[in-house]
Amino acid sequence: MGNLVDRHILHDPAIAPQLQARAHELDRAHRTDLLHQRLEQRPDQQFLVDHNILKATPLTVAPALQAKQAELKRARLADALEHKLEQRPDKSELVQYNILKSTHVAPSLQAKQAELQRARLEDALEHKLEQRPDRSELVQHNILKNTQAAPALQSLAHDLERAKLSDELSHKLQSRPSLEELVGRHILPDVEAV
Repeated sequence: MGNLVDRHILHDPAIAPQLQARAHELDRAHRTDLLHQRLEQRPDQQFLVDHNILKATPLTVAPALQAKQAELKRARLADALEHKLEQRPDKSELVQYNILKSTHVAPSLQAKQAELQRARLEDALEHKLEQRPDRSELVQHNILKNTQAAPALQSLAHDLERAKLSDELSHKLQSRPSLEELVGRHILPDVEAV
């Protein structure tokens, strides 16, 4: 019975019959004011779009067609996704490009296998680093130059050293004795006399 009173089909027995009409008007005015208040407090359309409650649709599409437009967009995305899935490389290509690991180990053990391989590589690298020759040995074998110059200046120092050696060699070649002098000092045999 309370529901029928709330819907104003039956009169509320707690209110005098003379006041029923006025109570109904006041209730209706209260509901109208409440509705206007809620309408004024509701967020605007841009707020709803920004919070992904409404979809931002261009004003060029009629509201009756917006649902169809959204359906067509979903269909187009589904087609694009299907096309990409058809074009994706198979497992052998992914293994070839080192995207997937080529292994016959169960997937639950692949991480442990990769960890063990990495540890093995680290050990091998550490062993090779321990076995590598020191700087003095590399200088002795002419792999490194024995220089005190800064690394940025080492190539300039090397070029300068080569230019100095070239100048010394040119000077010594110019001041060397001639063939006649060597024969006269009996350093070389006289080729014409033989």
